[in-house]
Amino acid sequence: MRAALPACRVEMQRAAPCAAGGARHRRHAEYRAGRLAAAAAAGALCGTPCLAGRSAGGAPRWPAGLCGAISHCEGQAIALLGHAMAWSGLGVDIEQALPPTVAREIAPVALTAAERGEFGTDPLWVGLVFSVKESLFKALSPLVGRRFDFDAAELLPEAAGSPPSLRLTRDLAPGWSAGRRIGAMLFSGPAGVLTAVALPREGGGRAGGQPRSVAPPSM
Repeated sequence: MRAALPACRVEMQRAAPCAAGGARHRRHAEYRAGRLAAAAAAGALCGTPCLAGRSAGGAPRWPAGLCGAISHCEGQAIALLGHAMAWSGLGVDIEQALPPTVAREIAPVALTAAERGEFGTDPLWVGLVFSVKESLFKALSPLVGRRFDFDAAELLPEAAGSPPSLRLTRDLAPGWSAGRRIGAMLFSGPAGVLTAVALPREGGGRAGGQPRSVAPPSM
């Protein structure tokens, strides 16, 4: 990912074990791990390991000159940060491997009809589609200033020699209209999936004004 995204930095952090146990303590440990990963990424980019703030909606608030995203899952956290002069939006997401029963439950919600026709309910592809749409939301929602659902975009079938991409299925804001394609990165392994979406600053299409804080569907 670092080679594919110049002026960016990816850092991962394992959450500290929670002696008290419980879901709330685990979430807090993962949240902290995500902020530490972001601080490490900021330090690598700028020389100063600054911590991300938190907006009223719960989304990270980045220091001036930076943009990025954080994701955490099952004791792991990842942060993707970049220079705002190069990127107008960045999104990253990690998800654990889905059992077949869960994939069948998620598919009708996360996948469009076209995606279900292409990928079915295969647990790997359902996980990838779900995850890459989370990444898209984190990258794009602050620019358009609104929430949008899973059916606002769909993952296109891979073509030989072409990188993965998403296509918007509806108009979200000026410059972000139905049919627009957005590049994506998809990675998979035995434990789960990792996806990322990067919106270049020079690509245009920014919906005016400063990015606004819109909390993603899952943090």
